Amino acid sequence: MASHSRFTDDVWCTPAPGAPLIDLRTIDELRNEIFSSGYEELQQALFQAEEMKSKDLYEKYAPSFRDKNKQYIFKYINEIRGYSPSPSRSLLVTRWKPFLPDRTPDKLSPTSTKVTFQPDVFKYESCGDNNSVEWYLNFANHDLFAYYSGPLLAQDELQVLECVELAALREFFVQTINTVGSYTTGSDKHTQKTVPTPILISNTERVIKMDTTKVYGNAFAKATERQLIQACEYLKNPQTVNLIAIEAPSHGRGVYTLDQVQYILTTCYVGFKAAEILANKTHQLNAAHQRSTSRSGNTRLRTIIHTGWWGCGAYGNNRQMMILAQILAAYWTEVHEIIFHTQTNEHNSDISAAREVADKLLQEKSVDRVLEEIVKLNLQWERSNNT
Repeated sequence: MASHSRFTDDVWCTPAPGAPLIDLRTIDELRNEIFSSGYEELQQALFQAEEMKSKDLYEKYAPSFRDKNKQYIFKYINEIRGYSPSPSRSLLVTRWKPFLPDRTPDKLSPTSTKVTFQPDVFKYESCGDNNSVEWYLNFANHDLFAYYSGPLLAQDELQVLECVELAALREFFVQTINTVGSYTTGSDKHTQKTVPTPILISNTERVIKMDTTKVYGNAFAKATERQLIQACEYLKNPQTVNLIAIEAPSHGRGVYTLDQVQYILTTCYVGFKAAEILANKTHQLNAAHQRSTSRSGNTRLRTIIHTGWWGCGAYGNNRQMMILAQILAAYWTEVHEIIFHTQTNEHNSDISAAREVADKLLQEKSVDRVLEEIVKLNLQWERSNNT
């Protein structure tokens, strides 16, 4: 394992006002369950952790949608379909400090991590391998799920609406003095710079499937009830979902700076490494309420990450930059597979260019050298599409 020396020890976190209304397992109880053999060096990277019963969370911190269309769907889920989380299911929320390795792992090869591109969107369908743990990116705001109840239906808000328990988690964040907090970024007390503090959520469930063809983004608020009914499909058997919530930098101009490149790579690296660290604990939570719980012997769990145009679109990041950073982070963290869901095939040239650069940079052992080489690419920020 590569040594890590860039831990940021002091991160500010603003507490919320009240005592928790539900029973919680906290970091002191969870640490040994999270860190299996081989990850002892990285224990200091875990900022905070909480585990809670999903049904308790959902009942004590009920979602509170302000937008009338979201209220309509929420009523459909709860009153018409009678949704309620299983009393036996638990949700794990962890927040992580920023860190990067000094050097990339030994024996790294272009085949050590599988990289796949698919012209579709997240479907949350299991790969069917009981030795795999699958994760999905949440293209987070720095204050996680902060806009869930409003009229917008972007990627973050869509995940909350489909995995409605996340709305209750947001209410827990804002109503409770809790150890994790809702911020996916923090501030380094020594440099005053903004630093990433990824939040990972293990074992929530997707209750509805939204066809966003006619209701995505700002169009959601204008949709009729008929359009909402046509777009919303209730899932009798909810899908298990694990999330990596990370915020990309936004609205930059000109060429990416060294600080921006380091921030992007650190964000991806920490989020992906945390997913790998959490594999065993998350697999246990996922399996606890699924029919198929068999696992073959002591086989190492496979970590699969589903992602897409993280930081592009509304935030205006360069597509080559964001693909390149995620590919490098996937290899450096030694996850088994990263799947890019690109919606269409219209950006194949950006994908090809990023993969070509990644293949070259994977031969470099010094992370500082990789950062410098990326800056030399002179990749330019793009314009926000205002979605």
